[in-house]
Amino acid sequence: MTEQERRKAFQKVKSFSNDRFWSWMNYIHSRAYAKAAQHYEEAMSIVLQPKQAAAVKAKALEIRETWDGMATITMDDTEAADLQSVGV
Repeated sequence: MTEQERRKAFQKVKSFSNDRFWSWMNYIHSRAYAKAAQHYEEAMSIVLQPKQAAAVKAKALEIRETWDGMATITMDDTEAADLQSVGV
């Protein structure tokens, strides 16, 4: 990314409303989390035996859901749900 492209992206983010900014941040963080999960799963498939990899995945799920309170949300969970603004 060139310096000019970086400046343009920064200006775009500065123009966001508060709600739009936090929506964008959630999107960016979700993408980063998904990429990190892909990396560790690929690494485990190379280094660990399948049983060991399954144990690590189970512990990671427990940490995310139980310790951090970040439950998995699927498309089935949100099907037919309407997106509404806060305060509507």
